[in-house]
Amino acid sequence: MKCRKAEKLISKLVDGRLEEKSLARLQAHLEACPSCTHLLKDYQSMKQLLSESRMEPEPLANFTEWFRARLASEARPSVWAVAERWYAAAVPVFLIITTILVGALFLFQPSPKKYSQAEMLLFQNQSPLKETQAFFEEDKPESRQLKLLFAGLEGQEAIRRGKQ
Repeated sequence: MKCRKAEKLISKLVDGRLEEKSLARLQAHLEACPSCTHLLKDYQSMKQLLSESRMEPEPLANFTEWFRARLASEARPSVWAVAERWYAAAVPVFLIITTILVGALFLFQPSPKKYSQAEMLLFQNQSPLKETQAFFEEDKPESRQLKLLFAGLEGQEAIRRGKQ
């Protein structure tokens, strides 16, 4: 057995925590090693000195009066100091939460919808039928048919663009 291992076992022996199977190995080592035997004697004498001096030390004569006077003179924290510490912790948390909410609003904002010409006319409080009514009220049937034909082609062109 090495001395380092024996030192741990000596400490357990002095404390009364050493197992029986380790005790035989430790005694064999102590018979062969004078430095570990000396260490055991030192540990035992330290334990004896500590056990003899187990009395409680008495405080100084004026300690109680001095301690009470010191406690009375200590300044107690005001309500504002406590509130200030709370605000110091709450403000950064509030700023972080606000930043997250504003970021979420911008992130999840719906994209603007593109409105058709008829919807735009309705938003402007104009009737989309007025324009077509003007076609039907014209005197010349040829110009009316051409305008209707071109209006239909524009509508089909818009439908093709929407599918692409």
